[in-house]
Amino acid sequence: MKVLFSTPPGNTAEKWPPLGLLYLAASLKRHRSDDVKVVDAFCMNLTKVELLKLIKKENPDILGLNTSTHSFINSIEVLQEVSRVLPNTTIVMGGYHATFAAEQILKTYPFVNYVIKGEADRAIVELLECIENDIQPSQVEGISFVDEDHYFTNPPALIKNLDNLAFPDRNLLKDVEYGYTYHNIPLMFGKLTTMSTSRGCPFGCSYCSCASFSRRNLRYRSAENVIHEMQMLSDDGFKNLVIVDDNFTYKPERVEEICELIKEERIRMKFYCEGRVDKAFPDLLKKMKNAGFDVIYFGAESRSKHALDYYNKKITPEQTMKAVENAKKANMIVITSFILGAPVESMEDLKKTINFIHQLKPHGIQMNILDILIGTKLWEDMSQRGKIGPEDWKTNHHIYEYEDSGHNRNELEKLVNQGYKAHFDSWKNKKTIEELIKLILYNQTARSTIFNNLLSPHIWKSIKELETHKRMDEIT
Repeated sequence: MKVLFSTPPGNTAEKWPPLGLLYLAASLKRHRSDDVKVVDAFCMNLTKVELLKLIKKENPDILGLNTSTHSFINSIEVLQEVSRVLPNTTIVMGGYHATFAAEQILKTYPFVNYVIKGEADRAIVELLECIENDIQPSQVEGISFVDEDHYFTNPPALIKNLDNLAFPDRNLLKDVEYGYTYHNIPLMFGKLTTMSTSRGCPFGCSYCSCASFSRRNLRYRSAENVIHEMQMLSDDGFKNLVIVDDNFTYKPERVEEICELIKEERIRMKFYCEGRVDKAFPDLLKKMKNAGFDVIYFGAESRSKHALDYYNKKITPEQTMKAVENAKKANMIVITSFILGAPVESMEDLKKTINFIHQLKPHGIQMNILDILIGTKLWEDMSQRGKIGPEDWKTNHHIYEYEDSGHNRNELEKLVNQGYKAHFDSWKNKKTIEELIKLILYNQTARSTIFNNLLSPHIWKSIKELETHKRMDEIT
């Protein structure tokens, strides 16, 4: 059969390959002889019209599309038109949003034939076998579908032994140039891709659906399996590797083993990963930096302990402060994220978080207004209290859209700008300039980023925007 996997249409400057779809393609190629193609419409910045034109040209037997809550409306509009112009194409949806809204999708949009909930590496093979043999796929793990007005569903699929999976087939998207940016400023130069060394999350942050997707089941690939793929990527010319694990540093001894093998095998790549602040031990971070981990991302979220408790983060502001300090001492680039808008936060709490940014002085920050997304604990709580509307499941919603949030849009958006300004201002002194010089000396990614962007108009544009926000805030 002719199989086409695609990401939703969209527009982004954050260009990371669709690892999940590449895993599915590799799984099909290992077990079957289908003609498999992958289109990364999102990172190619394709419009709905452009993606539809491409799908019509390919005329696949199976069209698989993954979707997030943010991209669902665009996704469904494309699929509705596909069903009209290509009525013989079987449409399959997957991804986080489809997993949590499978029943709503199938009952609202009958042109969607199947939803695969959870990790579809095995399920997609089983489903195609059923379609090919005209068998109802009721035994396929994670499958959901409607048959004669009856909704049928199986529990979300989970892969227990990750070492048994075929490596993602990145050759299917070799013509797409991927990269990592911060405010449209490139942070990594050279060939870039992503890797997953584990799946799942054992935590239960109230704003995040990762734990629900994996049912808090954290599974690891062996260090040897990880290194095998890294070596293959290095041989293929990749210079930068983003580890997309939700909890890469959760098991420090495993990270140390991977770092030791990276050095033993002389893998010359630069790595980016996310880490928990309660696992940011000095010795671990030093070993990671020596192995090539130049960039680390921490979810700091708030300065207020009661906001962190509301998010069920299981961390403290003091741990965040120590983690940033330890990572800086290891000469790593440190990026932290913050969330504004928890109903338990007062204006004083929010301002403390802004001041916290100035105090921490990370090298980069990400400011977010709290979202209420299907599949999260916050969504469940809002739903039980009757706050969720009948159509709300179709898209993302900021906290200020709900009347009892305690915060309004203008206030939160202004605070986001103040957060970025506080970060920018925190680096405008002699001590931080000295720190930056040290980072340039000991961090190759920092050197590459600064020198390659020195003449880039993006930096000066970002600086001007920050200065504009600063003046506007002073006026208002």
